Amino acid sequence: MIKIEYTNHLNLRLKIRKIPQDYPRIIYVSPEQKFFDNLEGNFIAIKRLKYNNKIRNMMIAYEKDIKENVEIITVHPISEEKILNRIMSGRWTKDE
Repeated sequence: MIKIEYTNHLNLRLKIRKIPQDYPRIIYVSPEQKFFDNLEGNFIAIKRLKYNNKIRNMMIAYEKDIKENVEIITVHPISEEKILNRIMSGRWTKDE
């Protein structure tokens, strides 16, 4: 069974940004897009969810170990433009 942990940074971001506590887990379990961030060395998952009364792309950055245990580092909304810029620049590459 995969163990999903929230970092202290993530918990702070959830509180500051008023993001529901279960969103990072939801995004991880059923992402619509997955990438690897070549600059930061983290995995990225994106899912459209309701945030501030709008449907927005919500992104998590996470690390996983060889046993597939996951530590979610941060969460935030991200625009379609930023996603495309990071793909076009080569910073993000598709992760299957």
